[in-house]
Amino acid sequence: MIMDKITIKAVPIEKSSPFWESFVLPILKYKRMTYFVVSITVLSTLTICLLLKNQYTSSASILPTGASGISSELKDLAAGSLGELGLGSSNEAPENSSALFPNVLNSRLISEKILKRTYSFNYKSKPISLTLEDYIGQSNLDRTIRKLSKLVDISTDKKTGVISLSVTTEYPEFSAAIVHAYLEELDDYNIHHRQSTASENEKFTARRLEEIKLELAAAEDTLRSFKQANLNYLVSSDPLLQLELSRLQRELDLKASLYLTLAQQNEMAKVDAVKDIPVVQVLDRGSIPLEKSSPHRSYYLAFALLGSLFFSILLSLWFDLSLKRGANHDLRRIATIPGIRMNKIESRIAQRLVRIADIMDKEQAT
Repeated sequence: MIMDKITIKAVPIEKSSPFWESFVLPILKYKRMTYFVVSITVLSTLTICLLLKNQYTSSASILPTGASGISSELKDLAAGSLGELGLGSSNEAPENSSALFPNVLNSRLISEKILKRTYSFNYKSKPISLTLEDYIGQSNLDRTIRKLSKLVDISTDKKTGVISLSVTTEYPEFSAAIVHAYLEELDDYNIHHRQSTASENEKFTARRLEEIKLELAAAEDTLRSFKQANLNYLVSSDPLLQLELSRLQRELDLKASLYLTLAQQNEMAKVDAVKDIPVVQVLDRGSIPLEKSSPHRSYYLAFALLGSLFFSILLSLWFDLSLKRGANHDLRRIATIPGIRMNKIESRIAQRLVRIADIMDKEQAT
């Protein structure tokens, strides 16, 4: 009986690609750790997001204002020419320009008035009345003002000059009420506190007009008394009497002419003073926000998911590389070196290193 020889050809085992061995297999090997890290991170982020309170932002827009007319255009043209020649600045804001509005809104004077106001509004059908000082909850005024600056954002568009004012709080109506308070305080400051050359000129002419009015009345009384004492002044040929009469009449005419001139100047100064006050032209007064502005919980969760996943992948690759290099023994040796005194934090770090070394040993054994 002849036995046929059976030859079996050895089939070469295909080697896996470097990408599979260096990237995919370590991720699959430490997938439990990945699940743990991602789950803990996402749950922690979700808990924090649920604890965060909704924030509502109300915004207002103020249009730019400034001097108008041919005179202001000539001033702007002259300022621009001087700026090009290096003799002056072409970017200087006129006194009645709205370019000063952001500085006024950020001033301590306005901030203190805003903080001391009492705001009454409804939130979830419940009436609430509180001040910004109570809302911020700081006992120190300087800290309260710094905290207020974080709630309020004031910016100016460099191209259009439009000023944006926004306030963010936990209550929609509260945010809108604070925006309205800022606009009211800005308007009140422009009317009652902000002074310019025209307003000062109006006050000066008014005071001088009252003085000339009294001097005119005194000159009239003097001339009348003189005429009553000299009833024959019309037919008298006494040169001293006629000279005194002419002097008193000339003084009266001078006072009357000066009074009329100052009266006209005072009326013009009043008109200029009214025109010189910059009007707060509000484009958007700040409505009650219907949707929250923050926090963006979906963004936070997505970032936590992707970030923890990326960190887990890097950690898996590092564990695999460390196993190949025998780094687990080095970690255990470093963490258990005798003769080293450690505090609480250092001992905890050493315990963590030992745990990592044990995990790496278990993974290597499996």
